Amino acid sequence: MVIQASPSMLWHFVAYKKSVLRRIMNDILHEDTSGVLLRDALGIIYISDKASAKNYLETKMWMTMELPETLEQDQLEKLWRLFSRMITFIEDYVSKATSAYLPRAYLGIPDILNGSGSYFKGQRLDTEAVRFMSLTRAERHRFLGAFAKYELFCKVYYPRKRFPEEWLNIQKQLLAISKGSDLMIMNSVHEYYQGVYGALFAHCQESWLPDIPETPKKERSLDANIRKSSRYPLLFPDNTYFSAEVYEADMEIYGRYLAHELHRFGLDCLSQILSFMNEAAGREHILKAWLKTLSLRFGMPWTCLLPKNPVKRELRHYSRLRDNGDELEDGEIREDHSGNSFVNLTSGKHQLPIYRQRARALFDDNRLYPKHGNHFPTLDELAGTIKELKKTLAPNVERSRRRSQK
Repeated sequence: MVIQASPSMLWHFVAYKKSVLRRIMNDILHEDTSGVLLRDALGIIYISDKASAKNYLETKMWMTMELPETLEQDQLEKLWRLFSRMITFIEDYVSKATSAYLPRAYLGIPDILNGSGSYFKGQRLDTEAVRFMSLTRAERHRFLGAFAKYELFCKVYYPRKRFPEEWLNIQKQLLAISKGSDLMIMNSVHEYYQGVYGALFAHCQESWLPDIPETPKKERSLDANIRKSSRYPLLFPDNTYFSAEVYEADMEIYGRYLAHELHRFGLDCLSQILSFMNEAAGREHILKAWLKTLSLRFGMPWTCLLPKNPVKRELRHYSRLRDNGDELEDGEIREDHSGNSFVNLTSGKHQLPIYRQRARALFDDNRLYPKHGNHFPTLDELAGTIKELKKTLAPNVERSRRRSQK
């Protein structure tokens, strides 16, 4: 706005644009001593179609690409556009991951046009924003590296039907391209992107925005003045983990597997959908009608080849993952003292997605997480919650009711 109002400011910006962008890039790439982040970003910019994606793989550009000693202005501008777009999503992810009540925060659609937080059906959410520059240098590099690698794979392994014999080669390529980076951490990025699509699904139906739970000092009666979403709060796992799958099912669009497919189109597709939703109110019906037309069965996505169990490096970040000692380093679940290994197995299935949705392995420490509540439940705590849920009559039906205004 200042530049539009002042011709002199515009002149100064144009005159010093290259030096400003170079300084920004130097700061972003400060921790990139290996050149992996820059090489991935240049790879993303290079891949513009199927032919360039094929050439990237055939020539092993993740290894053979020579990094320029000095970035030219056009490269600086393209890199800045790419990184700034990623940073918008990183800020949204960090804000949601560290929010007081994650199921409420994840229902918000990020405002990527103005960067003013997130909203739910026109209502601005009270999720406390965490800005990119409030992260440590190491955290900024870790988040950008993970988001860049994820986008690179979306570009390289674009959605198409593949033969079964191709998957072994793809798995080898994933490991080769990810050499020197943490392939496991991309599971966290994947959880976030699925969550954004889940929020879009929720906007296309009569979903509630759940209230942040309070710990009452005494039992409350079901007073008519209490909001319905407070009187009938979300049930487990919806009150702990935000699932795009269940909100897709609530839309009653069957056989599309949108929660498993849409993320494969990367940032371009997601940004276009969000921009469409941000531009004007009341576009949910148009989005739902479009989603109904999609047929996206491309076979197994590349994300299915990501390692599923936590490796030692990830376990170091998940400080509460093994507090009760009932999960092994290779992900095997120990039988508890009562012999009920099934409950532990089920709780273990929930725990990793919960931690990854909270970006646990991407932060240096716990400083940004809420100081109250149970943000990182142990296996024993989850097992107890699952046992309590089983006392509910038709729990899946009741869960769906509590997600909806119907």
